[in-house]
Amino acid sequence: MDPVDLLPLVVPHLSPGAVAIPDPRVAAAAEGLLAQGSTVRPGPLERVGDGEVEAVLLLSGELADAGVAGPTLLSEAVRACRPGGVVAAATPSAVHQQVTGAANPRPAVPAAELSHMLAHRGLELLLEAAPGAAATLADRPWRGGDDLRLDRLPGLRDAGPTVLVVGRTPRSAGERSTHFFASIARKILSASVVCRDPDGRILLVFDSFRGVWTLPGGLVDAKEDPAEAAVREALEEGGVPVALDGLAGVFAHPYPDRVQLIYLARPTADVTDPEPIHTHEIAEARWATRDEADHLLNPDMRRRLGLCLEQSGGTWMW
Repeated sequence: MDPVDLLPLVVPHLSPGAVAIPDPRVAAAAEGLLAQGSTVRPGPLERVGDGEVEAVLLLSGELADAGVAGPTLLSEAVRACRPGGVVAAATPSAVHQQVTGAANPRPAVPAAELSHMLAHRGLELLLEAAPGAAATLADRPWRGGDDLRLDRLPGLRDAGPTVLVVGRTPRSAGERSTHFFASIARKILSASVVCRDPDGRILLVFDSFRGVWTLPGGLVDAKEDPAEAAVREALEEGGVPVALDGLAGVFAHPYPDRVQLIYLARPTADVTDPEPIHTHEIAEARWATRDEADHLLNPDMRRRLGLCLEQSGGTWMW
């Protein structure tokens, strides 16, 4: 999408003042669209002093074109804006290019990543949209601002050719912290154990919710040490007090966004016939040889067990 066409979507968020626009063609087009009393500052952001402008418009894919230096360029834009100013950024949609098989793909970013880049620098997000997404799906011409209600729907953020985000720069350190911490990933964290008795047998539990045999483990509670959670879960689910012997494996899962820590453990008491304490979650516990465990566990958990025992201490994306 032509970045000039994005200007009418951004201008309503601007207050009168100087607007820095690195792309000279976009800068020339903006002259006739800005409010009375506004001025355009074309050229590189390095020429703009701290807090000298009301807004910075990066509508020509500058952040994506900058590659690994994109976050630095965005920080420059925030530096150049006064507190409470506006930064607008647009890039080609990485997902749209991938799905449509673009013959000559441009540097691009996914919608969520562009929003995260602004929020991570303390900006309050005012507009997140995929201009042209609704028109693309309906196979009709884009209607500009008339399509904005549809183009900003969360489900369409990666469906259009362009991703647009407009944010307001923080007015204080406290405001910056609020938006920064809101942008940080919230990962679900769980902790499990591979507990082996003196005979080398492995502690397994039967999860009555899922109807499968698995390793003892569960979610790490708020403000709880993951290692302590693993010890707690072994006792609650398997009825076996344990001591940990180190981290056996880290398994990261994108959907849902979570991390599972699996520890090596040994029993600290002689428990011949393990019984779960939390019987509403776990119906049964038992010791199993490695062959028995491989037979009882589902393929996913069987692979994890093998990695923990044979390549202990590794990290895997699952």
